[in-house]
Amino acid sequence: MKSQLRGVSAIFSFIFFVGKSYLTMCNEGVGEARSVEGNLGSSYFFYQHPEYPKDCMDVFNQCSGHNASGVYVIKPDGYPEHFEVYCDNKRDGGGWTVIQRRQDGSVYFDRQWKDYKDGFGFLSSEFWLGNEKLAFLTNQRKYQLRLDLESPNDKYFLVYDVFRIGDEWSNYKLVSVGGYSGTADNSVTFCPTNMTYGNCSCQATCDDPQGCGASCNEEEACVCAEGFLKKGERCVAPQDCDCYVQGEGVLLRDTMYVNSECSRRCNCTASGLSCDSVYQCDVNAVCEERDNVRQCYCNEGYTGDGQTCTMDASYTDCQDIYNAGHTDSDVYTIQPINSPQSFEVYCNMSDGGGWAVFQRRIDGDVDFYRDWNEYQQGFGSPSDEFWLGNDNLYYLTNQQTKNYELRIDLVNRYGSPYYAKYTLFRISDGSDLYRLVGLGSYSGTAGYDAMNYHRNKPFTTKDRDNDDDSGYNCAVYWHGAWWYYNCYNSNLNGDYHGTHESNGIDWYNLPGDRYRIKYTEMKVRPV
Repeated sequence: MKSQLRGVSAIFSFIFFVGKSYLTMCNEGVGEARSVEGNLGSSYFFYQHPEYPKDCMDVFNQCSGHNASGVYVIKPDGYPEHFEVYCDNKRDGGGWTVIQRRQDGSVYFDRQWKDYKDGFGFLSSEFWLGNEKLAFLTNQRKYQLRLDLESPNDKYFLVYDVFRIGDEWSNYKLVSVGGYSGTADNSVTFCPTNMTYGNCSCQATCDDPQGCGASCNEEEACVCAEGFLKKGERCVAPQDCDCYVQGEGVLLRDTMYVNSECSRRCNCTASGLSCDSVYQCDVNAVCEERDNVRQCYCNEGYTGDGQTCTMDASYTDCQDIYNAGHTDSDVYTIQPINSPQSFEVYCNMSDGGGWAVFQRRIDGDVDFYRDWNEYQQGFGSPSDEFWLGNDNLYYLTNQQTKNYELRIDLVNRYGSPYYAKYTLFRISDGSDLYRLVGLGSYSGTAGYDAMNYHRNKPFTTKDRDNDDDSGYNCAVYWHGAWWYYNCYNSNLNGDYHGTHESNGIDWYNLPGDRYRIKYTEMKVRPV
């Protein structure tokens, strides 16, 4: 039956053909030698001599073939200092310098470059001599390499005629190994890179990293080492698989991957990894994990893929949304009757709820000195500073069977809040210049009915002068836009940073400073 090597205790050794005799005496007690018992059962001899042997063959020759295997001190030509090695003088004529031994796994061999350069482990058990020492050692003369391998039932050895490695500049290149001989034949299995000999019933693959993607009929064979996955006939690290997400340390199978911020989404396809160039949650969605799948999910009351969410029902205004049980102030989507498309609006659910906000000023980050088209389409963000757009405001306030009231909230520069309410608010369409055609009676704490002055007046912007003031374009005068009769009494779209009546936000007779208003919000709801 074919014998396989596993759990191998391997000893790699050198034999040297050319030696040099020394006058060192090798008997115990002579030449200041001392013996130390090690866990290999051999005596270790440390020689103190002004001229050190160059290798274990020199050590063997000095002692006339009668010295025991053990630890000795050598100094190869050119090496800056002497060092200890284990000499095997029992095997195949003696004189072998052992450079590596593995027998029980007590020493960790998965190490960095410097460790392999300097050497590690213990000469009495498992160790690596060190590449720097090995380079000087094998470049003195011609050497052989012997490998001894043992399994629980078999022993094998291999001998290569010539063995030499380069220096660190060449990355310790394996310069020569020569011809091969020995007892190891096809009964010995040498596993390929990243593979080890072991149980072959099941192993993970790139296509099935968590399962049993590859199996075989043999009880034992070469299988992927720990941390590697089968890819065709090779074993590779996870990052070399086609569906490995770089930077995330994730290997996909048939599932979708979304990172913790929901800013990246990847899928494993037949051609490999596919990632979206842009992945972002809709304003009406959240990024979270559900049933072990993390992605963007639409909020309650919305449907979609998480990137785009639309309301389950067609809401015509914020009052519909409030009546449907959505009582949190937030950005929602509505589509008023006769409106050609839906649009986003901020719904303020305070003061009884259902208020559709169409204007807000907070800190002056958004410029309100804009032209006709921009005021027609709207600008800014519904959750920040913005103007909803005159087209949207027309469709919102002109729905059949509904009349809308207006509430204006103001805060002066001292932080004092005020409000103004009107029992009716409606504007006409663009063909009529978005005229303020409906304005009801006033109530509130703002001090004065400052909107009444502009009743039934068209909208004016810096490029469309529709006001009644013959001397000025009031939108230019106030650096804003409004339903101007003339340039007085009210203008909540003026220059946020203005400080007087020629360019600031204005509400006539507002308690405090009427030209330094720090917060405005205009909103409507059905009555």
